[in-house]
Amino acid sequence: MCQRKNDIKLRRLKGRSKIKSIFHNGKSYRYQNLLLRLEKKTALSFLAVGVSVSKKDFPRAIDRNKIKRHLRNELNKINHNIIFCGYCMVFYDGEKIPEKDALSKQMKGLLKKANKAFIS
Repeated sequence: MCQRKNDIKLRRLKGRSKIKSIFHNGKSYRYQNLLLRLEKKTALSFLAVGVSVSKKDFPRAIDRNKIKRHLRNELNKINHNIIFCGYCMVFYDGEKIPEKDALSKQMKGLLKKANKAFIS
């Protein structure tokens, strides 16, 4: 049961059926260049997260992997602010490679928006 902030662990999102479920049953939240697709499951005690960057916007795999690494790093840094459990995907849809501090602000804003929706 997901009840307190400190109990939530981050895991990698795995499985085709879970990803399909996010797109069919989940809700989406947008903040600047980030999009969060979230399916809340209160029975779980973890948040399974997947990150994605468009191949169309970043044709070089080096750039996509760098952005994904930064996204995962920011999620781990602000893990204590997450109050929901379930499955989610984070998408970056900007046109340039983001700076670390800009990405950090965007991630905090996105999670704040998702947390408000979870509480209400």
